[in-house]
Amino acid sequence: MLMNNFRNSKYEISKFGLGTVQFGLDYGFTKRKTQEEVDSILNTANNNGITLIDTAREYGDSEEKIGNFLENYKNNFVIATKLRLIDNLDNLTYVDFKNNIYNSVEESLENLQLNRIPILQLHQAVDEIFKNDDFWTVINELKDDNLVDLFGVSVYELHETKFITENHSSSIDFFQIPYNIFDRRFDDIQKELDENNIGLISRSTFLKGIIPCDITDVPKGLEDIKPFKQNLLTIANKCDVTVAELASVFVYYNDYINSTILGVNSPEELETNIKSIDKFDKTLLEKIDFDSLRINDDYLIDPRKWNNF
Repeated sequence: MLMNNFRNSKYEISKFGLGTVQFGLDYGFTKRKTQEEVDSILNTANNNGITLIDTAREYGDSEEKIGNFLENYKNNFVIATKLRLIDNLDNLTYVDFKNNIYNSVEESLENLQLNRIPILQLHQAVDEIFKNDDFWTVINELKDDNLVDLFGVSVYELHETKFITENHSSSIDFFQIPYNIFDRRFDDIQKELDENNIGLISRSTFLKGIIPCDITDVPKGLEDIKPFKQNLLTIANKCDVTVAELASVFVYYNDYINSTILGVNSPEELETNIKSIDKFDKTLLEKIDFDSLRINDDYLIDPRKWNNF
């Protein structure tokens, strides 16, 4: 498993991270995992060199289940959690931010059975929060109080990333972004991120399942994505891998993606994802025209814009 870190921090971050929404909530067709199932998946992650575990206050009892497992594995994992959602966004004051954020962090620390959160993230990238200087004051206080080491923001749009980078580069350590073989929007800000030594965690490797699904199963309304899927299938066949494997390899070997979050339903699924990387001939990447797969139509690459499916 390839490793790296943010801003030369002490944390070794695995290139694959483990998403855990399914640990605490029913998620799509996946039922919420039991503690026994969570333990089995985390054991498999540990045995395969995965160090980054991504969770959130909003993921049901995911934090508690992870905390129960961590009792004997605290030094093996880097835990990333997210602040709970802040309600009533109008006219937020410094006191509002401090109360909400500190309460959320204290709950996470108790649930995860930690003294300090290695990585904290903002789950709500909305103007009322990230454009409010009081929010960033509280985040810096969390770091000064040694409650949090690294801070990131989970974003959807490029303009959010640009604003935070330009105005709060000293406070932000990384962004979590949607990124995959079709969605390459954030390539366009890489120079600015490098200059400010800001890292990236990616999600949405399979674009809500659209990338690996059969072309005949593409929902009505997304027909314009079919030519890209056909091109991707042709390339994958030439490389003797599945579309899902090629999509995973693309983000795994991307030099400026520090880690890619994968959600899995079982230890077996996790091991399959890891083996797909191990068996891939990396030299093939140099022969693939990935730019031909980039989609610039926001509608096709942003599931929030999809209607009725």
